[in-house]
Amino acid sequence: MAHSRDTSARVVPLRIGSLDRLHPKTASSVFWELDPLVAGLVSGVSEADPQIDKEAWLVASAFNHEPVGFSIIDAASETGALATILYCPAADAPGAVRMPTAPVSKDAWIVTSLHIDEAARRRGWESVLLDSVIGAATSAGVSALEVFGVRADGPRDKLSPACAELVDAASQIGLTEVSILESAGFKVAADHPAIPRLRLTLPPDFDLLTAHEIADLLSEVPAQ
Repeated sequence: MAHSRDTSARVVPLRIGSLDRLHPKTASSVFWELDPLVAGLVSGVSEADPQIDKEAWLVASAFNHEPVGFSIIDAASETGALATILYCPAADAPGAVRMPTAPVSKDAWIVTSLHIDEAARRRGWESVLLDSVIGAATSAGVSALEVFGVRADGPRDKLSPACAELVDAASQIGLTEVSILESAGFKVAADHPAIPRLRLTLPPDFDLLTAHEIADLLSEVPAQ
């Protein structure tokens, strides 16, 4: 009897043995990981091989703290990911200096990027990934998490050219909509019309998603 294809998704912590389970945009962007004087372009494209640079950063980070993030993967696939979130100590994300509401607070770690397939957006998967990071960071004794959000539909007339370029590159560098971050418990710490910085003090004063709720949200992989 033929076996039916598993159409569900699942969350995978990114450790030394699973660093290949990345969203394609996560694997190719080094916006956050390289010093901007070295990386050059706002899009996060290195003059060298960005995937090699990213892999080196991930391995080094994983030796210092695991997991370095989480991916949502297609249970029927053995490669890649449908969505990936990364987080790290602020000192390990020098690219954040480009943000208009930088720097990150000294006591906080930074959620750098959240890349997700277009078909999977706003299905609750962003909340699954953010909750996974919140739980892991709390267990590791991190005092707070901070993240730069984007208001993609906000007014553009008063933005600097550099800031407007960041907004245009939001999906490439992994910026998440402010409304999604706020729904996950983050609050604006430094406001800005386009790219505010949000913060969540740990441990959170609310319950994270249960295993049953996560399973429901990931019960079906959306058609591409």
